[in-house]
Amino acid sequence: MDRINQFLQFLEDKKLEAFLLTNRTDVRCLSGFSGSAGVLWISENRNVFITDFRYKTQAEQEVGEKAEIFITDSNKTYIDIIKDEKLAENKFYVGFDARNTSYDLYRRLSVEFPDINLIPIRSPLEEIRARKDESEIENIRQAAKIAMEALAETLPLLRPGIVEKEFAAELEYRMRKKGSEKSPFDIIVASGWRAALPHGIASDKTIEAGEMITIDYGATYAGYASDITRTFFLGNPDEKFRSIYQTVFDAQQAAIDAAKAGMTGKEIDDIARKIISDAGFGENFGHGLGHGLGLVVHDFPAINQRNEKPVSENAVITIEPGIYIEGWGGVRIEDDIIVGKDGATVITDELPSELRDIVIPVS
Repeated sequence: MDRINQFLQFLEDKKLEAFLLTNRTDVRCLSGFSGSAGVLWISENRNVFITDFRYKTQAEQEVGEKAEIFITDSNKTYIDIIKDEKLAENKFYVGFDARNTSYDLYRRLSVEFPDINLIPIRSPLEEIRARKDESEIENIRQAAKIAMEALAETLPLLRPGIVEKEFAAELEYRMRKKGSEKSPFDIIVASGWRAALPHGIASDKTIEAGEMITIDYGATYAGYASDITRTFFLGNPDEKFRSIYQTVFDAQQAAIDAAKAGMTGKEIDDIARKIISDAGFGENFGHGLGHGLGLVVHDFPAINQRNEKPVSENAVITIEPGIYIEGWGGVRIEDDIIVGKDGATVITDELPSELRDIVIPVS
């Protein structure tokens, strides 16, 4: 069953007659459109994509026959086309994305279509986006391959004296040369005490010998993102670093080894969190264990303490435990995995992460 038919089944289950999708990722998931402006109306009898003149040719190429295409102009808005095409005629229950529809659009819909009950639905494509098909998995694999190869080529530059921003720029340059469309997020390069910042994007700090360096980055291929983190050490690490690194590594491996379809996000998170807590660092691991990967880098499902929904087979997720100590630094290790019925497959294992692999000698 293709995604539009899956979504139509979702509408039937929710007793909705139509849905107006405004979130760019949801629109792309169902229609294939990758531009920055457009809405998608889905109903049993008509699927209509509406964008503006800038994207006329692109919409024809990407959306094709998945939906009728209409173009707005200076005198005609999305709502005008919905009205002119009578899309809402005889519709009494129409859904909209509660998280992504602006109040202004909601207000205008309410005024123009007073007889319609507008039903807010939070994350309407959550289940569809969480479960990846073969082509999506292959795109994420390719994004991971690009990222791994680029870091392997850039690592010889990780030496005392290089600035965090310089290393990040070199890494991004190599990913782009290998086919990455863009970085799915600002590259994190956090050295020394800055490694205690989970989202410490690359700064003007110079990397020095005797420091840990956390690198969190990803590539994008055919719209799909990868997300990898490695923490390196320049020089000879002391026992504190070695112990903390091993704790994070053990927590990650335990979660990867246990993860399988049907487990909840919380259950997977619990496995790594217990190991870190038992080592005395529970308060130093303040974020969720991971997240889904897809057309956005933080996709469904969430792998954290709040998600008690089962993880679907063929979900692609990250597993990324960390320990962060203010004034000292931090360690995070992140891999991308495919969740299977009987276990998980790591797609970023060509980039090794054992302690012996992340120590960079300094002469």
